[in-house]
Amino acid sequence: MRNVFLATALCALPVAAGAQSMPDWQSYQATGNPGAMVRSAGTADSVAAWMGKKVDVNSGRINAPVLNGGNETFEPKDIPGASGTAIPNTFWVDRYYSPKSWFITANTTWNVCASGCPYTNPLDAWNAALHATFLNGAWLTISIADGTYNISNQFFTNVTRTQSVQVVGDTANPAKVVLNFTGTKGTNTGGFTAYDGGRIGLIDGVTIQAPTDGSASLASTDPAGRHIWNSQSYGGGIQAYGGGSNIHVGSHVVIRNFYYSMVADNNGVLNAPNGGVTMSVAGDVNAMARGGGVIVCTPCSATDASDYSYPAITLGSNYDAERGGSLYIDGSTGSKSLVSGVVGLTGGHIWAHNMTLSGALIATQGQGAWITGNASAEFSGSNISGYNIGVNAVNGGYASVDSTSIHNNRLAGITADGGRVTGGSATITNNTTYGIQALHQGSVVLFGSYARMSGNGTNFSVQPAGIQNVSGTAYSASSIDVQ
Repeated sequence: MRNVFLATALCALPVAAGAQSMPDWQSYQATGNPGAMVRSAGTADSVAAWMGKKVDVNSGRINAPVLNGGNETFEPKDIPGASGTAIPNTFWVDRYYSPKSWFITANTTWNVCASGCPYTNPLDAWNAALHATFLNGAWLTISIADGTYNISNQFFTNVTRTQSVQVVGDTANPAKVVLNFTGTKGTNTGGFTAYDGGRIGLIDGVTIQAPTDGSASLASTDPAGRHIWNSQSYGGGIQAYGGGSNIHVGSHVVIRNFYYSMVADNNGVLNAPNGGVTMSVAGDVNAMARGGGVIVCTPCSATDASDYSYPAITLGSNYDAERGGSLYIDGSTGSKSLVSGVVGLTGGHIWAHNMTLSGALIATQGQGAWITGNASAEFSGSNISGYNIGVNAVNGGYASVDSTSIHNNRLAGITADGGRVTGGSATITNNTTYGIQALHQGSVVLFGSYARMSGNGTNFSVQPAGIQNVSGTAYSASSIDVQ
């Protein structure tokens, strides 16, 4: 190797270098002594000194080198996404990669309390949980101690990993853990929101509320008990928007003072399979499934729903399925609604077996069930009383009333106004004006029910065929067939 080095070095020397110092009588090859060579004129080091800086190489390998270098002090550019093929340097890794503490590999609890806990506000704990990565099926429980917590924004997620997060207060008494959402006025925000595929693993043991002093969604309530709502304050206590969005709701939850208590919209899902959700003081609806959304709440309770902000367009229902939404509310209860206990609109689907609907906010205005626009509902085994109309099927709506008790309503127990009502063993009693009414080609067919009709002002009122007195068009008769 040294022979090659020497030949290369010699070839690089100028031909006319008179100062060349390789005496004829000495040979580095022969002596092995670098001191036998002296530097050329104008070079800083002697050849011997330069050779002292060499690296010995054996068979193409450098053995045990010691490398000394400086410190990198500039801001690096070789980060992922930048042009080139550089590997991310430690500056970027330290700054942007999740620290090990954010990986939750076993079931973990973060405590929230007024003082002495890692978190003093539940929303701060939630926002921290958004950064966590969950492995091995681990759960994170945000455990909230008794107390009232003022919260200025909503619990929001649009990621699936929060399906591993549980927000849990006092499951023995949810009234002791109050989440008071103060920022709902004019913001259309709510309490808990899963959006565009976001998921929440569990909400339980909490009261979810907004203030009622006019500073939040609710502006005021008139002497008749009708609510007036602030503009653009239409959020829900618990809401899932968008396909894949899913929230699991436990059986110890109270929701009040939101325009919607619960809403599942645009294929979102709210799942409360063990019931136990109590909803009160709502505007449009306590629990609404819209646009393919699904709510399972078996059983839950809903009361005090009204929006009288614009008296010409009043709203207020306990339960609503519309535009293909679905409600599974078997065993649930509803009361004090301005428009209806249960409403089905534009292809909504409702399963409401063994349900109790116990009266409108204003009896001369409300309906126990209002099913219209090709929506359908099953009320098997239910009890409906205290409304202007008990069950009203309108414009293609369909209601099934097997073994349903419909009583003490003002205008009618059942009305088929262009819709259809069927069932068997229905009990229809003590309705002030009509037991059953059919008009605008409406149809009612009941089996095993005539013997169960009593105390009605008139059992039956059916519109015959006729001529419309304005346009002169003919219409066919409505029909009632009760056996």
